[in-house]
Amino acid sequence: MAEFNRTTDTDIIESGFISKDKILEYVSQEDIFQLVFGFKPVEFEYITSPFREDNSPGCWFEIDLNTNKLRFTDFADTRVINGVKMSNIDCFDAVMVYFGLPNFYKTLEFIKAKLIDGKDVKHDIIHKVYTRPSLKKEKKRVKILMNTRDFLIVDRNFWEHRYLISKDNLIEDKVFPIRKFKLFNTKTGDHMFRVKDIAYAYTEFESGNKKIYRPKQKGSKRFITNCTADDVGGMLSPIKSGRLLVITKSYKDFRVLRNLGLNVRWLQNEGMFPKSNAFWNLVDSFDEVVVLFDNDAAGIKAAQDLVNLINYPSDNKARSVYLPEWCLAKKISDPSDLIHKKGRQELINFLKAKRILL
Repeated sequence: MAEFNRTTDTDIIESGFISKDKILEYVSQEDIFQLVFGFKPVEFEYITSPFREDNSPGCWFEIDLNTNKLRFTDFADTRVINGVKMSNIDCFDAVMVYFGLPNFYKTLEFIKAKLIDGKDVKHDIIHKVYTRPSLKKEKKRVKILMNTRDFLIVDRNFWEHRYLISKDNLIEDKVFPIRKFKLFNTKTGDHMFRVKDIAYAYTEFESGNKKIYRPKQKGSKRFITNCTADDVGGMLSPIKSGRLLVITKSYKDFRVLRNLGLNVRWLQNEGMFPKSNAFWNLVDSFDEVVVLFDNDAAGIKAAQDLVNLINYPSDNKARSVYLPEWCLAKKISDPSDLIHKKGRQELINFLKAKRILL
């Protein structure tokens, strides 16, 4: 434990004033949150709330873009406790509420005593931590921070009405609706983006990287990401029984195919082939692999290139499949387009015809 030197003791104790900024010179926000949660926060790792009876992990930590402060987000908790709105709280409020401290100043005194002075302070814990996720380290590279929001009707209209992808699917896959995001350390500096309509963040990659999807955005900024080829989507999804693995190139295709009972993984795009051992070990574990990219010239070529890579030098387990030519005239290029414009049964018929679904 770090200890105050004499100068700092004079500043904080003899003046009779403890500030949160002074506390944060000695300990981090993560250290303070650890008093409550028992572990240091990992941004966007799903956890349960220690402030209420919560058996289904649906809360997370995120950095507020306006203040650059780490906050705990729980949209399901609409209470106000001791003046604190529990849906989105910082580390000081978390300690005050969790330990039943009467005010903010007493909270600062408590944190100083526990983390800086190393004292065993008596306290009454009013709740307990129900689950603790594993910790992951974040790579130092271009960073994406974002402010999430709760799921709204507009999200159901986009995902469920079009693609039969439910809110539960999105939660399972760690897809977050967002209202703004910021890029740090890009070649042209830092950039803030405010979302005017709808946008989503794919966050389930083990690297901690993120991919922003803005469905109504035109041009190159429809997708913004710091992901690499080794950020293969769906790698955290459990394998279902079956002989066959499908590799596709987008989250939407992954989820509509997974909802039909298939084992699926998705790549960042059709030209980015992973090198990670985890991906290739998974490929090797299946008897058959189907590569299902877009049905345009670029997609067909990329699919065949990946098939050749999987089959090298002599294996014939992989084959490429693409939607029929008539789909192009109707601007249907992939499974999610097909289920949106022609319905679930049309997609099932295609998959059965190609011996992907039995």
